Amino acid sequence: LILQLLSGTKIIEVDQSLKEERVLYNGATKLVAIVMAFVEAFAYVFSGVYGPVSEIGYPIALGLVAQLVFASIICILLDELLQRDYGLGSGSSLFIATNVCEQIVWRSFSPTTINYGGKGTEFEGAVIALFHLLLTRADKTRALREAFFR
Repeated sequence: LILQLLSGTKIIEVDQSLKEERVLYNGATKLVAIVMAFVEAFAYVFSGVYGPVSEIGYPIALGLVAQLVFASIICILLDELLQRDYGLGSGSSLFIATNVCEQIVWRSFSPTTINYGGKGTEFEGAVIALFHLLLTRADKTRALREAFFR
């Protein structure tokens, strides 16, 4: 978006009719997007959005930054596929699909614990909760029922 604004206001000159300039412009756009993703991920993690860095530790904080940058790179690649007509829909549907996928993965594998209305502390992730209930409950049938119908 930044490079589009710069080229639209003629601050940088890009001739889209020349293939060489178009390829260079697209590569620069991707590079700027990755750099911005790194800066934003670094700012999010080290500003305490995921918890104070002193509590979560620097290795975990750097891992969070790496995960956010990797997810951004995947979004950039998916957007490129949509722009080249390999997919269905538009860029906005890409972000909606990315959000839905993130929710599915988080609700399946989240290691955080929450209190579900009087039942006590449970794992938020369904798969982790399933294994936790199977390992900690004596009645395995009841544990399965509780894991699937919670």
